[in-house]
Amino acid sequence: MRRKLILLVIFKITLSSCEQKISIKKAAFTAINPLAYTDVVYISNKDTVLVSTFDGRIAQRIHGKEKETLVLQIPDEIYSLAYDSITHRIYASTLNSGIFIIDAKNKAIIDRLTLEKTWISNIFLSTDGNILAGRSADRKNHIWNLKNDQALITLPDSLSTYRITGISKNSSIILKGKGTYLFWHPLKNLIEKEVKINGNLAAIDASNNMLLINDTNFQYYNAAIDSTSPKKQHEDWPYYVKEQDTTLRIPLQLALTVGELTEEYIFTAGIDRSIRKWNKTNGQHLEDIIKHKATISAMDIAPDASQLVSVDLKGGILFYEIHKN
Repeated sequence: MRRKLILLVIFKITLSSCEQKISIKKAAFTAINPLAYTDVVYISNKDTVLVSTFDGRIAQRIHGKEKETLVLQIPDEIYSLAYDSITHRIYASTLNSGIFIIDAKNKAIIDRLTLEKTWISNIFLSTDGNILAGRSADRKNHIWNLKNDQALITLPDSLSTYRITGISKNSSIILKGKGTYLFWHPLKNLIEKEVKINGNLAAIDASNNMLLINDTNFQYYNAAIDSTSPKKQHEDWPYYVKEQDTTLRIPLQLALTVGELTEEYIFTAGIDRSIRKWNKTNGQHLEDIIKHKATISAMDIAPDASQLVSVDLKGGILFYEIHKN
C-alpha cells in the first residue's frame, strides 16, 4: 500500500554567502511539470515498474535503462495506479474519466469505472485482486467488487463518517476516523480490528504494522504490542547547490509525502528530495539517500522485498537495493 503526494509545494531558494532566504508557496496541479511522475508500481518481482504522469502517460521503466517504454497515452491527468499481477490489469485513476481498466499485455483500455464529476487521488487494490477502493475529492468512499461484475459495495451507515485510506494484506478496508483506524472486511461486513492512533497512513505491512505521517513528523505503530514509537522527522534539508557543486545541510524540517515499510526498515521521503532509512525495531536513523532532484511523489516496495523504487515531480526514478542484516 502506497500513499502518494497530494498537497504539493514549490520552494524558491536564494543562496548568498552564508545566508539562505527561503520562501514557500502552495501550487496547483497545473503549475507542475506535466511530465512529472505521479505514481509507480512494480509489475515484476523487482527491476520493472509502471509509472504514470500528469499528462496521461503510462510507461514501463526498467532498472538500468535510462529510457522508458510507452504503454498507453490517456487524454487525461493520471493520479494513481494499481496493478493486478494475476490478470495483468492496470487500474489508472484520472481527473475527469474515472478509473480506466487496462489490459497490460495488449496495451488497451478494456473498461472504465465511472465517477460523477470527481476524482480519486489514491486507489487501493487488494492483494487477491478482488477489491478496489478509494475516497474521492467530494469526500465519498468507493468500493468495487471486481470479481462480481464490478458491483459497488456500500459502507454501513455506522461507518459513513470514516474515510478509506488503504487496504490491508488480508483485504480489509482501512478506514480512518478521529483518532481511530478500523479494519473492515467488505465481503464479511465485519470490523476485524480497531486501532486508537493519530496520523495519516503512509504504509502498512503484512503484520498490520503501520507507518503514520503528520506533516513533518512520522510514527511507527507496532501492532504486536499496540504501541507507537516517538515522533521523528528528517533532521535537515540536504540542498544541492549546482554552482558550488556542494550539498548544504539546511536546519529545516520539510513536510513528508510518502513512506514504505519492509520487514526490517522504515523509509520516509518528502519535499526535501531525500529518502531516509530507519531501523524498524529501534527507530535508529541508518542512511540518507540523496539522489532525487525534485519532491518525491511516490514509492513502492518490490514483491520480493529486495528493492525500493521512488519517483519524483521532475520525472526522476531511483531503484534502491534493500539488503537484509
